[in-house]
Amino acid sequence: MSHAIKFLLLTAPFLTLAATSCSHRPVDFYNDGVDRQARGDWDGAIADYGQAIALKPKFALAYDARGLARQAKGDWDSAIADYDQAIQFNPKDALACDARGQARQAKGDLDGAIADYTKAVQLKPDSAASYNNRAVARKAKGDWDGALADFTKAIALKPDYALAYSNRGNARQAKGDWDGAIADQTKAIALKPDYALAFNNRGLARQAKGDLDGAIADDTRAIQLRPADADALFNRANARKAKGDLDGAIADYTQAIQLKPDFIHACYDRGHARQAKGDLDGAIADYTQVIHLKPDHAFAFHNRARAKQAKGDLVGAIADSTKAIQLKPDDATAYHIRGAARLAKGDWDGAIADCTQAIQLKPDLAEAWHSRGGARLRKGDLDGSIADFTKAIQLKPNDATAYNNRGRARNAKGELDGAGADYAKAIELNPKYAWAWHNRGCLRYDARDFTAAAADFRKALELDPSNDYARFRLCLTRAWLGQALAATTELQIYLAGPANGQPDRWPSKIGLFLSGQLAEPGFLAAAKNADQPAEARQLCQAYFYAGSKHLLAGDKSAAVDYFQKSIAANETACLEYASAVAGLKSLQAQKN
Repeated sequence: MSHAIKFLLLTAPFLTLAATSCSHRPVDFYNDGVDRQARGDWDGAIADYGQAIALKPKFALAYDARGLARQAKGDWDSAIADYDQAIQFNPKDALACDARGQARQAKGDLDGAIADYTKAVQLKPDSAASYNNRAVARKAKGDWDGALADFTKAIALKPDYALAYSNRGNARQAKGDWDGAIADQTKAIALKPDYALAFNNRGLARQAKGDLDGAIADDTRAIQLRPADADALFNRANARKAKGDLDGAIADYTQAIQLKPDFIHACYDRGHARQAKGDLDGAIADYTQVIHLKPDHAFAFHNRARAKQAKGDLVGAIADSTKAIQLKPDDATAYHIRGAARLAKGDWDGAIADCTQAIQLKPDLAEAWHSRGGARLRKGDLDGSIADFTKAIQLKPNDATAYNNRGRARNAKGELDGAGADYAKAIELNPKYAWAWHNRGCLRYDARDFTAAAADFRKALELDPSNDYARFRLCLTRAWLGQALAATTELQIYLAGPANGQPDRWPSKIGLFLSGQLAEPGFLAAAKNADQPAEARQLCQAYFYAGSKHLLAGDKSAAVDYFQKSIAANETACLEYASAVAGLKSLQAQKN
């Protein structure tokens, strides 16, 4: 997000009075106060004005000046009290009315501020500053038309009023008039070439129009003029991020945070940029800092949950998304994030419940339909899964993953033509999608089109050499093509190499079994797991591969037994399930 555009008030200047004789001591104190105020010595100035007032209790101008000094210190109530006195002693004091309006506005009393500015312009109709200030108050109330009219009046009264041009530009930008905003900021810059804020604001308008290069140029000029301007750095970071320059954006966010350590927006958006770069630890650190600064920042929890999920910290992702939901119960994406984490943990029912809630809150959230489809596939609800993936595709027609996963559900359901079409579409949309090539290879393997299957598995491995399952299927496929020895040798070389760095993991057990380095009893025992969903999935796979080896050896009876056991595991999301169904169907057809 871009930082809020800034509207500036114009503060009245100080007046010095002539002291005609030593008997006019209040004037001397007043002038001493003006000198101190000009040097920024607010306390000294306040003391001097107090002396002047003590000697001359109805000294309206001294009340004005003391009010301005108190206002400069942020003591709004005392400033307002001084302006009240000034106006009481001089009801035509336009300066006091304007200044009191500024103090009231600083306190959030916009109606009171507007009333004061209105009185000021009634008393002094040519006061461009009061029109500018009333416009700022009207803008704060959301009265854009009133604000624009006042800014325009201020400019008419003072055509070289750079501040009013810049403020009017901001009002036009807030109304979506980017061209008008840019024209006004350009005029402000022409009047005042070193006007850093006008460059900053024009940069915001250009970014809103999509002119990112122009925005970056303006932000850069603003930074050159005011190197310590954290807002300008933040805005340039946003423009750079929008251009895809994540490194440049992160550098700017970092500098903005160094200048302003409690800059929540910069911390939050740097987290976004780091997450986009894959720096999950950095992103999590940034979101954590945002939460430290603002413990009720729902979207920081939301995005930290997403980063934790990407890191595999599913427990942390669930905890953070739950907190995001507590803070913002209508956050559909937070429900989806938690649902996706629950899906990854094997909590199918929890995933379905969360994704369903996300869909109710945001029916066009394609990712929620997709994740619910995945959970339903894992639960064996193939019709529900296909329906969800279909909806996800309708919402995001170019989502290769949704086509791939609908293909898996159709494959499990026996809709082989539909599955083949979905895999082909996934490959068309993303030719580098290794799993889509693998999955289509499995479909072709089940159809006993081993030559085409081998080509798909080779392509999957070309795209992703770490895809163990494509390697296993290629080994089986080559065996059916009469290349059993060469296939086994290729697999043994892979398993002995550095790519297989974790020989105790489950896929390695499959490879060792297929390559003859692990006996069947040990292989089946390795499939056992304390995690019930993991065990069901591994047994489904183990029985399929055991059955396939028996079938290749000509032992059809054992193959039938193992394929039936694979199917009984009811892991419909596993492609080994569909292959066991196809293998059993083929054997039964041969028997008949």
